[in-house]
Amino acid sequence: MKILVIGGTRRVGPLLVSNLVREGHRVTVFHRGRTSIQLPPGVEELIGDRRDYSRFGGQMRELDPEVVVDMMCSDDQDARSLIEAFSGRVQQAVVVSSYEVYAAFADAWFRRSSKQPVPIPESAPLRDELFLYGTAHRYDKLLVERQLVAAGASSGFPYTIIRWPALYGPRDTTPREWYYVKQVLDRRPRVMLPAGGQSIFCRGYLENMAFSIQVTIGNPLACQTIFNACDTQLLTVRQIVEGVAAILDHRWEAISVPRHQVPGGSHDQACPYSIDPYDIEPHLQFDLSRICQLGYRDRVGPYRALEDTVCWLLDNPPSHPWMSVDYGRLDAILDRCAAL
Repeated sequence: MKILVIGGTRRVGPLLVSNLVREGHRVTVFHRGRTSIQLPPGVEELIGDRRDYSRFGGQMRELDPEVVVDMMCSDDQDARSLIEAFSGRVQQAVVVSSYEVYAAFADAWFRRSSKQPVPIPESAPLRDELFLYGTAHRYDKLLVERQLVAAGASSGFPYTIIRWPALYGPRDTTPREWYYVKQVLDRRPRVMLPAGGQSIFCRGYLENMAFSIQVTIGNPLACQTIFNACDTQLLTVRQIVEGVAAILDHRWEAISVPRHQVPGGSHDQACPYSIDPYDIEPHLQFDLSRICQLGYRDRVGPYRALEDTVCWLLDNPPSHPWMSVDYGRLDAILDRCAAL
């Protein structure tokens, strides 16, 4: 098939493009040209700005893909430009969405109690609030989904929506595991486990998420359908912490800290509940039965995925401000909890 990938040079994109080429598809990648990457031989590149809508429409009309995969659709304006460019011209438009659309995520974001189901099915309630991260970048996947579903109902637009979780893996741009790796490298003798480290924050290894797109492409069961996608085997915070320590041959004391004593941090997507990037309340765990019916599974299991991520971080330490750790503040809390 002729497949256009919008985005495709960061995070999951390069894996997806390579896998599609191996499957025999003819792939074109539309991107801004800001990321230096070696794409597989035969892949065509088209440089442009997703949000220069008038030029974007013209560039898209010059192409004749059978399937378009939009990894960069961020709000209603992006979605409308996609619909206008490809309505009546493609067999399928696969659009990446996020677990952020669920009311359960909003409950965690606003640190309030939740009545949402676990695991979360695609039919679970969606949030009412818009722009959780502010309006500066006009990012809200809820607006994307509304446009696509409306176009599907009114004109038969052949959308497929895939809701992804928190991503991780080599070359990921939000390396949450660094929070634990850094503490090991600093030879910390103790580590904090909020509420015993029992939180489940659904995650998606990059290679597995590429596969979640692949199983929907060309599948008639995916037309005008929404799918959850994450790793089928999830680790608790405690298991991640213990796994990182084992990979790096480190020994530390894991101390459970009551959630009300866990330090707050910057309120952002990487740390939605506390300074621990995977501490969350309520649990965020997907029901995957729908996408598994298409043949989805983990291409890489959870412990190998964690090991590959940790090893990559050792060679590529990030410098994100939200990954800094205030050890003085943390030690004061650990001292109190260890004395109980």
